[in-house]
Amino acid sequence: MARYFGHSPKGTVKSAVESFESTTQVRSAGGTLLGTVYVDISDEEWAVAIAYGRAQHPKLRGPEPAYEVRYAHLPGEVGETTRLDTREEAPCAIQVDPFPSADEFVVWALGEEKGRIQGAAV
Repeated sequence: MARYFGHSPKGTVKSAVESFESTTQVRSAGGTLLGTVYVDISDEEWAVAIAYGRAQHPKLRGPEPAYEVRYAHLPGEVGETTRLDTREEAPCAIQVDPFPSADEFVVWALGEEKGRIQGAAV
């Protein structure tokens, strides 16, 4: 169900995305939410977005997701990745070490989001 733009994922990324989509669920007042991952890699910016929808994975066409989260990183920049959650007022900056590749950024973003869902990250 994941969508990749400007990037052909290698085995590690593909398995991390599939694992995230199949095992990560968010409890909400309206029921359980499932996430669909969108990976957008360009020369200017690396981004991972997760759309959370009810009962089934949200699609490009269909019901609007309940909320979305987006991680964005400028390649070559040291120290900061931006996280935008549509339930919050403004994006927040997360201090990070440089990513050697887009693949490592994607795996990190999924791990960070899973940690936040499980309450391990702030």
